[in-house]
Amino acid sequence: MGNNLNSACDGILQKVVAGKDRVPGVVAMVTDRSANIYEGAAGERSLGGSQPMTTDSVFAIYSWPTSTKAPPASVSLAPVRQ
Repeated sequence: MGNNLNSACDGILQKVVAGKDRVPGVVAMVTDRSANIYEGAAGERSLGGSQPMTTDSVFAIYSWPTSTKAPPASVSLAPVRQ
């Protein structure tokens, strides 16, 4: 499962940093109770930049319309029954 998961996740990250409606860079991690199952990054740290995004890149996370609300992506951190 590990190689299939890595390939699938890497493909998704590459897809969101390519094409017309892309983001400059993305970082994703999948974890369970004991360890990180997947860590990956794709794209650049800034649009048109030359520094690659890495899993330890530091960047701000904002929520629209204000930055005082938790970003919708935090929902993915909610516990899921297996």
